[in-house]
Amino acid sequence: MDEDRIGGMADKAVGTVKSAAGDVTGDAKLQAEGTKDKVVGTVRNTVGGARDAASDAAEAVSEKVSDLGQRASRAMEGGAGPLLDQVGRKASEYGSHARDVVASGAESASSVVRGYPLVTVGLVGVLCFLIGRVTAPEPKPWYRRDWT
Repeated sequence: MDEDRIGGMADKAVGTVKSAAGDVTGDAKLQAEGTKDKVVGTVRNTVGGARDAASDAAEAVSEKVSDLGQRASRAMEGGAGPLLDQVGRKASEYGSHARDVVASGAESASSVVRGYPLVTVGLVGVLCFLIGRVTAPEPKPWYRRDWT
């Protein structure tokens, strides 16, 4: 589990406590701080989840490429020739490169989210809205609705 996921869960819990305390005491500033902490915690948790998913994807790619390299080595031992050995080495190189690219992309995305949390929250909100609009069923026209 990524450190951002753990920190995000902690921030979210602190935000929930602050918000509840603000509700009880009627302190609007404490309520706002609690809400802010909950949003920051949610974003951090999401970033950690994305980093975990990217890491898992990189591991899967690396395992597949390693398996391909092992198969190529076995085939070469069976007399398939040096060309197959080159293919295995290239596949291993591509797998390592893919893993590095995914890891660096996840790290740069994490740094952007840490630098601009409110922009990130806004973009995530817009993205969720658009996904909801695209995946929602088409509404019936008003004259075909069941009004009962």
